[in-house]
Amino acid sequence: MTPTPGTLRLLATLGAVPELAPRADNAFPPTVTWDDGPSGWTAAKALAAGGFTVGEHFWGGALADVPDLEPCVFQRVLRPWTAALLYLHSAEPDTAEGDAAVAARVFGMDLPGEGYQPRGPEDELAVHLLLGEAEGCDFAGEALFETMGTAVRRTFGDRNGLFEVARRVVI
Repeated sequence: MTPTPGTLRLLATLGAVPELAPRADNAFPPTVTWDDGPSGWTAAKALAAGGFTVGEHFWGGALADVPDLEPCVFQRVLRPWTAALLYLHSAEPDTAEGDAAVAARVFGMDLPGEGYQPRGPEDELAVHLLLGEAEGCDFAGEALFETMGTAVRRTFGDRNGLFEVARRVVI
């Protein structure tokens, strides 16, 4: 499907934001996503400054009115490794309320475009264990950190329990 001029303008406007590499799917209207990088709020500000009408904000993005389309969804999608590391190293309590606080903090902040990488073998194993337990996560969805937290508490008791398993295996 050939992108419309409005879609191309939307992609160009988002692409001008440092560390934001947007892509559009083939749906009509397209959904525009990017990995890690700037938050949906930062993208919304850039689109508004570029002359787009932005509304209906949600966790990872919002809707943008595109002249030759219906409203177009744009949102940040967290890479699995980035989401796992942000959850595992969060300072928020290891509770359902803490998971919601992690989500609010992460989805409201800009991240490096390249995301995050594990700091060593223990981190790498902890990420693998978490992603294996939290299978089926929506890495753009508001329930992401709730899903991760529930999986960690169900299987390991808490984040410290997960890291304890990782430490014992790495040694």
